[in-house]
Amino acid sequence: MFGMLDYRAHKLYIILFFIPNLVLTLFAMFGLPLINYSIGLAFADERIYQILISIVALFFVEMIWLLIIFTLVSKAFKFIFELFVDVIPHDGRTKEEAQMVVWGGEKAIRSLQISKHPSQWTESLICEIPKNDWVANLFFRDDLIKRFQTVYDEYLSMSPDTPYNDAEVERIMAEHNLNLSWQEKVFASPQLRRVVIAYSFFLFLLIYNPFG
Repeated sequence: MFGMLDYRAHKLYIILFFIPNLVLTLFAMFGLPLINYSIGLAFADERIYQILISIVALFFVEMIWLLIIFTLVSKAFKFIFELFVDVIPHDGRTKEEAQMVVWGGEKAIRSLQISKHPSQWTESLICEIPKNDWVANLFFRDDLIKRFQTVYDEYLSMSPDTPYNDAEVERIMAEHNLNLSWQEKVFASPQLRRVVIAYSFFLFLLIYNPFG
């Protein structure tokens, strides 16, 4: 085992686990819907029952999948990585924050910085936040920068003791009419995008029944 700063350890993590993580992501988006659809075909002949069984299977299969990912796969990846690397927190980060940087790299660093009180933000940080997601950076960059810039400016005009919390940020957003649109909420979130893709593929299989 050897020590490595968290942001450098992220590069090794990518080398070791990029392909396994990519396979798991693709399986979650396309493999699970195919399994749910196949269960319906296997246990019923009538189309309506095939659809109903597939929908029921959706909930059970996804619960099992989440259990496997969060209790087995993630812990196995962490165990394997820690056999080789002793992660050293950098730039005053805690061990938990350092682990986030190992998994997320620059994205995690920016997220940790933006989670601090706005008085500690910088103009460069505000401009770089959209880079945390390629869709957000491509389609919602200006909106994101304007939103964070507004929060930053508002907090600079407030008392230094003003708490930084969701309620206060939502108040500022509403006051300036900068609330997120549903498009941004869905498509600028990697997790929600994957859910939309997976469920769309599942609906495609149910509607067109390509293997029935």
